[in-house]
Amino acid sequence: MKKYYLTPVDNRKSFYGKAFVIVSDNGAETLYSYETEIARKEVNGTITRIWPGWSATTGRHIKAFCGMSKKEFCALPVSILPEHAAAAYTGTLVF
Repeated sequence: MKKYYLTPVDNRKSFYGKAFVIVSDNGAETLYSYETEIARKEVNGTITRIWPGWSATTGRHIKAFCGMSKKEFCALPVSILPEHAAAAYTGTLVF
């Protein structure tokens, strides 16, 4: 597993450590914004939306991660990842 910090694609200098990506051993990349899982990019390029919300700042993180606009990201269905299934079932999964 590896971690790298995202860099802005607009004229900003940095996200100041608030946006980072964890790369799993199988190559899938998961975007975290303010310590919250936002989206996952599989090795084949498929994007999975994990977080059901949207904010302007997290939107900039999403844009830098996968190039999606608000409209494109919000059009994706929200997926419960297998590692979150138990928490969702018991009602303890919090977004």
